[in-house]
Amino acid sequence: MHKISVFARIILVGLLVVGSGALVGCTKKPGNEDISKLEEARAAAESAERKLSELRQERMKLEQELQNKQSELNTNEEERDDLKDKVGE
Repeated sequence: MHKISVFARIILVGLLVVGSGALVGCTKKPGNEDISKLEEARAAAESAERKLSELRQERMKLEQELQNKQSELNTNEEERDDLKDKVGE
């Protein structure tokens, strides 16, 4: 009788493991709708990455332009100060 209950427990545990694996581990393959949604999401992500890259390049260009303008401003201010000194003499 003791051997039967151990055997019954082993079978019960085995059935539980197999049953839980069937419920949790098995999923259906993605359908056409799911695939099209994934493709749309991928296309949107690629588009966003391209836009981000373009915006970064534009930012770098504008920062370089700003740096050039600031350098030009400093040069003009120095020239102005030199002219003021010469006129003041």
